[in-house]
Amino acid sequence: MKKHRSSIFLCVLLAVVGWSHGSRAEGITLRIADSFPAGHVFHKVLTIPFMETVEQESKGQIKFQHFPAEQVGKAKDMLTLTQAGVVDIGTVMPDYVSDRMPLSAAFELPGIFPNYCQGVRAFWNITHNGGYLEKAEFVPNKMVSIITFMLPTYQIIVSSRDNLESIKDFAGLKVRSAGGAMDFVLFNLKMVPVRMTPPEVYESMSRGTIDGAALPYNSAKSYKLIPLLKSGTVGENFGTVVSSYSMSEDKWKQLPTDVRSTLMKVGYEVSMAACTKFLAEENAALDEAKKNGIKLINFSAADDKVLSAAFESAANEWAASLDKRNKHGSEALAAVKKAIAESKQ
Repeated sequence: MKKHRSSIFLCVLLAVVGWSHGSRAEGITLRIADSFPAGHVFHKVLTIPFMETVEQESKGQIKFQHFPAEQVGKAKDMLTLTQAGVVDIGTVMPDYVSDRMPLSAAFELPGIFPNYCQGVRAFWNITHNGGYLEKAEFVPNKMVSIITFMLPTYQIIVSSRDNLESIKDFAGLKVRSAGGAMDFVLFNLKMVPVRMTPPEVYESMSRGTIDGAALPYNSAKSYKLIPLLKSGTVGENFGTVVSSYSMSEDKWKQLPTDVRSTLMKVGYEVSMAACTKFLAEENAALDEAKKNGIKLINFSAADDKVLSAAFESAANEWAASLDKRNKHGSEALAAVKKAIAESKQ
């Protein structure tokens, strides 16, 4: 309760203080907020390089105040807080606002892109310069994407058992899911998806409320899960989570043209550089898990066929479920596949 009251007080205080936009002589200070704990790989790879580079290229005219670890609000509320101007740049995570941004989850479908960095490029392209998701989701929500990112492909990491061999051994396990397309995948593989945010996983896993989680190893490290792990898959693609650091359209338009240009230029550079950096972080975290004694699971060719069938079924179910709600799931899926094909190097 005390923490909740503190968050509310901070939100009110920030709203009262208002837009930190001084004269050009004084410079501009932007408030950037997210739900990731201090020291998270996202901060190391994305947030800190972005802030430092923007400040350097603007010669100190653009500065930042960073509020990590849900100091301003929960991950699910960050879109609303950014739209309301409580923060200037906030993380927009489509899975937590699926009622308003359901189509971006097409990028989270397992196996949707053959190469991780190709997927990173495609996600930027489709959310900028008139891309499908920019027009279908960001513009209607009056948001402008500045940094786009996605995690390396998810693995299933398990804390309750170390005798897992084949995919059928995972049946019945309660596994944390980010929701959306990931729910379909786990359900089709006869696991029980439990929707929760990454900060909630440690307590649930340590108490045995869940058996495991769908997460990449670098996230497991950031949330201090590696000491809890007994088993984990490697080399699979159980989807990912896409996100962005975005600004409200109203705030964006208030900024001088040169400031907008600097933010978008650096945002693009940081977004593109992130793929190789994330992969390096993923390998380092996997090495740490190995040293901690985790049992790594390499599925057989027969299991891979089972997974491929489940992945295809999940994609079709995801699109059909949105089509029934008049949310154009099949259209979005086709647009995402097209963007990925066009993002080859």
